Amino acid sequence: MEFDYPLLSGHDIIIFSDFSSLDSMDYDEEDTNKCALSGESEDCSMDELSGNDELEAENEKMHFICSCIVDSVKKGGSALIPSGRFGVVLPLLEHICNLFDSLNMKVPIFIISETAQETLALTNSIPEWLCKQRQKKLFSGEALFQHMELIKEGIISVQPFLYSSDLLEIWKEPCIVISPHWSLRLGSAVQLLHRWHADPRSLLILEEGVHAELALMPFKPLKMKVLQCSFLSGIQMKKVNPLFQTLRSKIVLVPQSLRSQFTRRESELYKIYYYTKNEIARIPSLKEGFEAYLATDLVFQLQPTKLPEKNIAVARLKGKLLLRKGIYYLTLPNKQLNMSVKPSVHWGTVEPTCLLQALNEKEIDGSILHNENYDFCVCVEKPAEALIEVKGNKIMISCEDKTVSALINEALNSVCNRI
Repeated sequence: MEFDYPLLSGHDIIIFSDFSSLDSMDYDEEDTNKCALSGESEDCSMDELSGNDELEAENEKMHFICSCIVDSVKKGGSALIPSGRFGVVLPLLEHICNLFDSLNMKVPIFIISETAQETLALTNSIPEWLCKQRQKKLFSGEALFQHMELIKEGIISVQPFLYSSDLLEIWKEPCIVISPHWSLRLGSAVQLLHRWHADPRSLLILEEGVHAELALMPFKPLKMKVLQCSFLSGIQMKKVNPLFQTLRSKIVLVPQSLRSQFTRRESELYKIYYYTKNEIARIPSLKEGFEAYLATDLVFQLQPTKLPEKNIAVARLKGKLLLRKGIYYLTLPNKQLNMSVKPSVHWGTVEPTCLLQALNEKEIDGSILHNENYDFCVCVEKPAEALIEVKGNKIMISCEDKTVSALINEALNSVCNRI
């Protein structure tokens, strides 16, 4: 299935982790800059990022590999493909079989692996990862891949071991053998290399990333042809930077090993953070707040205060914050809290006239005084002397009579927003 780039658009964080084809991803800074965007330029079209040109190049590569295999077979040599990636093997099989069919050639193909039978059956039963053209075959009752028909016709033979009796009965050379032992240190690939390494007509196809010189050292002197090539696996590096700018995410996580291949521009809207294997990557939170579920017992303890000017109610609480599967929960603390003894929290401004009115209702006489160091002061004369100093977010009550001091505090509570 093609990479659905628009599906990633609008997400806050994107993690880039394509390690599978670092050796085959050519980085061309000049090509990258052609697609790179500035803050004022338009987005790269999804057609430029869709990978159609990559698929065409991949088809050309497959055709070249198949032509090399045909040349070897025509000369009487065999071909060995030590690859365990069925994403490579399956299209390569179809290209080989179609080319042989057009040339009217009959060449046996052997897949030698203990797990090949189960893997090939699985590829025909899980269509979610396939392109739309192959998914249509599923609903029409056709085989998703051509290898199913070729196995029935006997053109392709799937065997668990090279020395199995069934394989020995049908073995014929020249042939094509696919074996997943890419390291060339164990399995059927080793035995076949010992058999064919001195045959200049035979062909060995290796994937990019395998150290060919080291892998083939036990088989020297080597006379068979060796073709080493890379296969499509992920997005090309030159398209990564333009893709990130098109998707417009806020944070991008990139492997530390690719740090030198990511150019930064002042106009870019996203931030790049680098991570390393087996190390914790810390990134900033993008949310100013969060939502949490309240425990039922905690809800019943709330004492909300309605704010008339904002049509909302506010309440104080104390709980224990838990995080489970990305969801926050507020539960009762380990020690129950007596809500009645909690001091009140006030906010807002105190109007002098409102405070005098509240004091008069408590039968307290006072007058407003102005002072450079305070917003205002209230001098209380009866029933006892007291001084109320209001400054910014602080109110100071000075009074020797505890009863009068408590009445003044009640008056202040009545004119302030509080919970």
